[in-house]
Amino acid sequence: MKLALVTRRYPPLIGGAEKVLSYLALAFAREGADVTVLTARPPDPDLPAAEAVPVPPGEGRLSVIRLPTSRVRFLGTWLYMRNLQRWFETHPVDLAYVSMLKHDAYVVVGVGQRRGFPVVLRPEGAGATGDIAWQSWGRFGRAIGRRCRKADAFVSISAAITDELRLAGYDPARILALPNGVPVPDTPWQRRDGWREAPRAVFVGRLAPEKGLDTLLEAWAKVRAAQPAAHLTLVGEGPERPALVARAAALGLAGAVELTGAVSNPAESLRAADLFVLPSREEGMSIALLEAMALGMPLVASSVPGNRRLVQDFKHGRLAPPDDPDALAHAIIEQWSGFDRAVHMGRAARSRVEQEFSIQAVARRHLECFGKLIAAKRRG
Repeated sequence: MKLALVTRRYPPLIGGAEKVLSYLALAFAREGADVTVLTARPPDPDLPAAEAVPVPPGEGRLSVIRLPTSRVRFLGTWLYMRNLQRWFETHPVDLAYVSMLKHDAYVVVGVGQRRGFPVVLRPEGAGATGDIAWQSWGRFGRAIGRRCRKADAFVSISAAITDELRLAGYDPARILALPNGVPVPDTPWQRRDGWREAPRAVFVGRLAPEKGLDTLLEAWAKVRAAQPAAHLTLVGEGPERPALVARAAALGLAGAVELTGAVSNPAESLRAADLFVLPSREEGMSIALLEAMALGMPLVASSVPGNRRLVQDFKHGRLAPPDDPDALAHAIIEQWSGFDRAVHMGRAARSRVEQEFSIQAVARRHLECFGKLIAAKRRG
């Protein structure tokens, strides 16, 4: 099966969508597919325009093509779209899988209709920052939405995304409910010596308003009242960083909160912590949450639909209402005060990921759906 995966951003640029696409690309190749990732080339002279990613012998192939673009905002988008179209016009594929219902999708659906290969679109989020919302206000968003609705299938990672697709006029019969997946590490998270004296919590993700980090800082001031040596690490970058630094200082948390920026291996930060915290106001299906669960570490997450899809309260971790610093602080303190129970819940979370959300299992479900779409297109 010759697959093209299309995403405007790809590692080393790191975010939830970028991670899951990189995980899926390698998993597809390990299942025998010939995979080409098409992405925009960031302004980094050390990144090659094309590279072959090592895949074990006897399996498929994986290559990454970074298409030329520009730093200039609108020119960059136009160049990327033009080069994306040119690539598809000269390279035969069996199916294209596109991340986000934006400019990339507009180009690929059009080329797929002309050249006769199926196109599967993948919304990456729901709510005010999701793909469907963007189509209502983004530049050319409505025109892009009209073409996106002509794709052969749509992968939905959550019930909220499915509902938004239906309300926006996407054919329910073409919506495929397929979850995100993550690799399950061979070695699980281990309880750290000395955690009682100075417990550590960690957040991993984009520093953006929808992540609810302002609520987490408010809660952390309350956590520190109960655990004076408690330390919080925020791993990631984003537009909220200056506001978060200022808010931490105003709350007297300057020495209790660390912002590391983006890191190449967030698993190291997770293993060094005693609790993972995700206070989001909205989530599709959080890769950071899945990775914490796959490690088997104690966790606290907001009780938004995307998180409730993964975490059952008191079984896999603790859930707290979004935008409620008191409830969030209470859940954090409760996890540490009953740490044996928290560790047990972490093990249950790891077991759930192994059974339902391992990347190879998710990749196989994708490939089964892709095979049916390719066969139907050829019969048509």
